[in-house]
Amino acid sequence: MEQQETDQNCPTLTCAGTRPEWPARLEAYFSTLRPLKERSTVREVLERELLLAFIEINSGGISEYPMLESQQQSIINTLCRRTDHPADAFLRKLAGNFPLLLNRLDKEQSAGDEAALAQTTAMLRNTESLLVKSVQGMVFAMGLTTDNYEELIMRHFGAPGLSQFADLIKTHQLDQSFWREFVERFIAQHIAEGYDHLTSEGKFLLSKDGQQVLIRFLFDDVLATLHDTPGEIPKTRVQTAFETASAEDAASQSLRKVVQACLLKGLSFLPGELLLAHLESAAFIVCMDPVAQSLYRAMQARASGQPAQEKYPLPFLMEQAVALALGAMLVLSQAREHFLAALCSLRCDELEAVRSLAQGLSIESLERVLFYLLESSFVGLLRDRARDEGAKVSVRSIAARRSLVPAVEALASSGLSRIRKSQIWTQDPTRPDMLLFKTKNPQQLTALMQVLQLEEPLQAAIRTLWDKAPLRRDFLVVIDLTQVARTTQNIKAKLTELLSKYGVLQQQNAAPVPPGSAAAEPTQP
Repeated sequence: MEQQETDQNCPTLTCAGTRPEWPARLEAYFSTLRPLKERSTVREVLERELLLAFIEINSGGISEYPMLESQQQSIINTLCRRTDHPADAFLRKLAGNFPLLLNRLDKEQSAGDEAALAQTTAMLRNTESLLVKSVQGMVFAMGLTTDNYEELIMRHFGAPGLSQFADLIKTHQLDQSFWREFVERFIAQHIAEGYDHLTSEGKFLLSKDGQQVLIRFLFDDVLATLHDTPGEIPKTRVQTAFETASAEDAASQSLRKVVQACLLKGLSFLPGELLLAHLESAAFIVCMDPVAQSLYRAMQARASGQPAQEKYPLPFLMEQAVALALGAMLVLSQAREHFLAALCSLRCDELEAVRSLAQGLSIESLERVLFYLLESSFVGLLRDRARDEGAKVSVRSIAARRSLVPAVEALASSGLSRIRKSQIWTQDPTRPDMLLFKTKNPQQLTALMQVLQLEEPLQAAIRTLWDKAPLRRDFLVVIDLTQVARTTQNIKAKLTELLSKYGVLQQQNAAPVPPGSAAAEPTQP
């Protein structure tokens, strides 16, 4: 029985144009295949040329198919290039079967074998449908990645940054060169310019603690150098569809649960680590496509023993969901590896931290990665300034959790008195709208709340603020005068030299360390 693709139209997503009907598509395939056969084209070239034609012919039926040539080329290369990625093996099999079935159909048309013709046509259309779904998964994954980064860039780098990112998308495919240029423009370049701004404006804190001279930079000040004014851009259709797919209402959660269960079974041939790393993201993307609802209804009907009302049988719907998920997983995993490869200047432990952070598809997940890279780049810049000084100079990154003042004040109705508040928080001297937690880890916070005999609902609310607390991040350059004295008799001259390396002697009015600032010991997250 011939199976055709599910309807690609979705209320929040649009297609690039009109997809030709099957007879016209088939004739277009033959128009590409026959000249290649006449020239005895080698199989690899024939497959690629046919896939190029396939994408062009079917682009009108693919939701949100990109219009930029660089993005189109990224999708074509992802589908056509041979890699050792496990998802690629499955897609290569689909791509290889398509010309074989098309060639068989061409011969059967000439022979006039109607029975064989009908069977091969059904197989060819099924393969076509699965290939379209795999491309759809690639388009969703690529679109979501670039759209989320556009929003993130606008949020933290403003309109000038967004213009730079748009130029980057137009001129680069989504490969390692893209991410290398991204890191250079939005991480390294901005950190270098931001550091010069901080030192020239005296936005650092210079102090002495015993035999140590400290130069303190605030991450808030680093972020403030990224743009003049924050900005927002409207959500794209792909982002809106993702938000709908990732909603926390009961219906959405039930849909994702069924889709994940189906993918867990359908993708069981993948290595376990790869599957677990991308299963949730793949399920989100599958839920952006109409096939998810069809699959859900078919599974519900089977569970209740009722006949399925879907146009297509359950096994074929599962195949479509798997093909869509594999296309998405291939793009997401390759994008992550290309991104990590572009971070060649990071240490191994820093790369692993980025790998751990770069798991989700949300803006918040990408923002954590961006902040971590900015922090790592700033610390790296500080280390490079005195890398040849050995133990005389060290660089530390410290953190303290904090809460917005309105969020804390809202707990007054739950029993948080002014005395209790003063025991748990202290004013952040660098941000009047923030309060710093006095405790350094969850264990200390729990013990303090027990000593204060806080009511359980209030404790739960405070723990929630702790778990979701943004971090105040400080960077410390520590000059050890004891180590300096071991290598020189003129300590003052050497100290002047070291401070000059960091550009802090240009300003005579550097702010002193404010009272109540974050302690020099790292805070446990």
